[in-house]
Amino acid sequence: MDSREQNIIGTYGLLDNVHPLPVTHHIILSTVDDDFFSIPRKCNNLAYLIFETTALHGYCLFAFCILPGQVHILCRPGNLLVSHFVNLLRFRYEHVMAKLDIGKRVWQRPFDEHQLRAEEVIEKALFIFDAPVAKGLVESAVAYPFSFVLGGKDYLP
Repeated sequence: MDSREQNIIGTYGLLDNVHPLPVTHHIILSTVDDDFFSIPRKCNNLAYLIFETTALHGYCLFAFCILPGQVHILCRPGNLLVSHFVNLLRFRYEHVMAKLDIGKRVWQRPFDEHQLRAEEVIEKALFIFDAPVAKGLVESAVAYPFSFVLGGKDYLP
C-alpha cells in the first residue's frame, strides 16, 4: 500500500472494520452508453438494487461505485454464482428502467470479474473509493454521492 492509500485510510477511517475474506470478487459492469449513469435517479435505482440483491442472496457487499459508464462492485459471493448474481442484477435494473419508460438496453456484455486474494481486497476497495476522483468527477471521493464503502462511506443519494 502506498502513502496516498494509507493517507486515504487514515483520513477517512475507511475499512477500519473490514477484514478481507478468502474469496472476494471485483465485478465491473460497463454500460452501452458512456454517460448512462449521469442522471441521479438512475444511480439511486441501481444502488437500491445492489443493496437489495446482495442482501437477498447472502452476498457480503464491501464497496461499490456507480460511474457514468461503469459500475464497480466489491463483494463476497453468497448463495448464487457470481455470473447469476450479475445477470439477475442487470435484468432487474433493466426491468425497473422499462417501467420508468427508459426501456433501452443498458449493459454491455460480458462483464468483467476478478477473484481477489485477501491481501488485494483493501487495495481494490481504495481503487473503487477513489475512482470518481481518478475520472475527474469530483475533487474528494467522499463528496461523490454514488458510492459506498463498508465501514467508511455510507451511500447518501
